[in-house]
Amino acid sequence: MAVLVYNWSADWTPEQYQAVHDRVLPDPTNPPAGLLAHVASPSDRGGWQVIDVWESEADFRRFTEEKVIPAAQDLGAPPFETKVTEIYNHLIP
Repeated sequence: MAVLVYNWSADWTPEQYQAVHDRVLPDPTNPPAGLLAHVASPSDRGGWQVIDVWESEADFRRFTEEKVIPAAQDLGAPPFETKVTEIYNHLIP
């Protein structure tokens, strides 16, 4: 089942996000298996937020644990909160 993933940190900056993004996804035309949509922006709570749609929570967890967290730690980026919700319906044209 598809999931909506919300990541947020009050301590992340656009520069930290971009550095991690560039490392884990050097070719945006070749997204990781299971990623359906990815959006990143400043948060109205401060800091930075990333909202994704994944085919499954397992796909999201695998990519995050194998790629995102190691890259963020390497670059000295702070931890982030994650919330995962099952999606009832989605349309990605």
